[in-house]
Amino acid sequence: MKIRTRTHLILIATLVVFLIVLSFITQLVIIQAFGEIEKQETTSHVQRFVSQIDYATEDVAATCRDWALRDETAVIFGEDRGKNDLLRLFQPVSMKNLGIDYIMVYNASGARIFSETITKEGDVVSSIPPELDTIIHNSILPEGMQGGISGRRGLSSINNNPVILVGYPVLYGNQSGSLEGTLVMARLLDRDRIDEINRMLQMDGSLIQYTPGSFDGIISVQETEAAREGAIIVQQSGDNQLKGYALITGIENKPTYLLLKIETTRPVHQQVWNSIVIVAGIIILLSIIYLFVVQHLLRKFILTPLSELDTGMKSLSESGDLSLRMSETGDEEVISLIQSLNLMLETIQSQQQELHALLEEIEQQRDDLQDAREELAKRNRDLEELNRKANLYLDIYLDAITYEILNAIMGLRGYAELVQSTADETERKFAEKIIHLAKKSDDVIRNIETISRIYKNPPEIKCVDLASIVKKEMGSRMGAHIIMEQCNRSVLANDMLGVVFDNIFSNSLKFGGKDTTITVSAREIPQDMVEITVSDNGPGIPDTLKPLIFDRFTQDTRIRSSYGLGLHIVKMLVESYGGNIWAEDRIPGEQQSGAVIRFTLRLIRAQLLTSKTK
Repeated sequence: MKIRTRTHLILIATLVVFLIVLSFITQLVIIQAFGEIEKQETTSHVQRFVSQIDYATEDVAATCRDWALRDETAVIFGEDRGKNDLLRLFQPVSMKNLGIDYIMVYNASGARIFSETITKEGDVVSSIPPELDTIIHNSILPEGMQGGISGRRGLSSINNNPVILVGYPVLYGNQSGSLEGTLVMARLLDRDRIDEINRMLQMDGSLIQYTPGSFDGIISVQETEAAREGAIIVQQSGDNQLKGYALITGIENKPTYLLLKIETTRPVHQQVWNSIVIVAGIIILLSIIYLFVVQHLLRKFILTPLSELDTGMKSLSESGDLSLRMSETGDEEVISLIQSLNLMLETIQSQQQELHALLEEIEQQRDDLQDAREELAKRNRDLEELNRKANLYLDIYLDAITYEILNAIMGLRGYAELVQSTADETERKFAEKIIHLAKKSDDVIRNIETISRIYKNPPEIKCVDLASIVKKEMGSRMGAHIIMEQCNRSVLANDMLGVVFDNIFSNSLKFGGKDTTITVSAREIPQDMVEITVSDNGPGIPDTLKPLIFDRFTQDTRIRSSYGLGLHIVKMLVESYGGNIWAEDRIPGEQQSGAVIRFTLRLIRAQLLTSKTK
């Protein structure tokens, strides 16, 4: 197989393996990360709904407690009071406004002496659902406890609708008198009230009476046990919806539960998949470009010089003209080999010229003909030996170069195969290295794209809101501690101003760590300019590097800056906006106290905007 063909095959195989590994990493990391975020969001929705139910329960409890403590409530237990007194005490309009649907009054012996149901229209019905009285005796007024359990509250269910129940004792003379009875109030959590909670919380939730085995297929036995201990169950329902479940223990003494179900849409899921497809397309396009570029470089600097060397040697062999010389092109090793071959040809040509002179001399001196013939034979043998050595040297050089190239390519292929067959801890470490290198390669590509965009298609400079751009970049780093001060200004820039803050924030967090505090502030300076300051409490920047961090290489020594292309792009963007950028210590003279990046932008004042609008 030719070197050219083998090289092409290895490049294509390496590229295919890289794309396969990259696609696997993308799905494993990105999709899983967003899935966890969506699960956390659904869990938060369930917790918010439960908190709202708790709030509604405390609201009913406060109403019941206030009415139980009133003197006029205790008086109704008197012998001279009748049902009309109770009706006047619990006015339907007041109870309806307080969200009370059922009112029950029990005497000290636990017998119900009054009950009424307040309808949605504000009417009064003297009866209550029979199961409601049973629930109250099982929870608020258990047998053997005179006056019931003070402040007992919780959820139950009647006619498959959740209901909040609260009971408080009624004492004669407020809390210092004797027990007269128990006041119980209830609020029905019907569909309208559940819908009201959903509208307020902007979610879709419902409460269902639950008994183990009655809803097979909703939550499993294991999930039921976890939910009883307070866990929130999140299940995926198709690609576009998540469902969250929680069990709420009922008020009755026996184990009764209400199942809370929250349905959450997943708008981010499809967007992430679309983004992955777009990124994959871009990576494939860049990989194809990379393949053609590497192929071109290999052909130009390695394969073509070797082919020309092989063609030249064949031409010399076929022509036999020792005056021909090979052109010295290619890398140093190839040029050195060609020079050795040309020198050998010069030596052979010189020896042939000497041979010709010797033959002429033999012609002139016939007496020494025999010696001349022997000398000629000897010279011929020397020429053959030199020719053999020349061919040997050529083979050695060619073999050496070919061996080195094959070793390098086989090494690349070995690493790729090692990553592909990840199975144990050692190989996973290699995979982590490849992930890190892939991320660095992605950062380099994005930086190169940014530089290309600045030079080839620079966005139009316009009026932008500085605070909005800073908030957007802060929002993309939810875990970072970033403070914004006095940035409500309009400046001349474009949407790529966010790249400036992105790269500065990245460098601060990279060198300072996740606990670094970053402060962004702005102040007006003369000549209608704004000076923007980005400071951090990280390790700071050495004085020797402060003038160099915004340049890719130093001017004299070609020493690479550890800050990479990021700050170089920042400088390019700031200067394209007509501003300047520099670095300082956060506290002058104290490098270890942190660093400050300052840059200027042109200010757009309100009157200038007004005049331009007119």
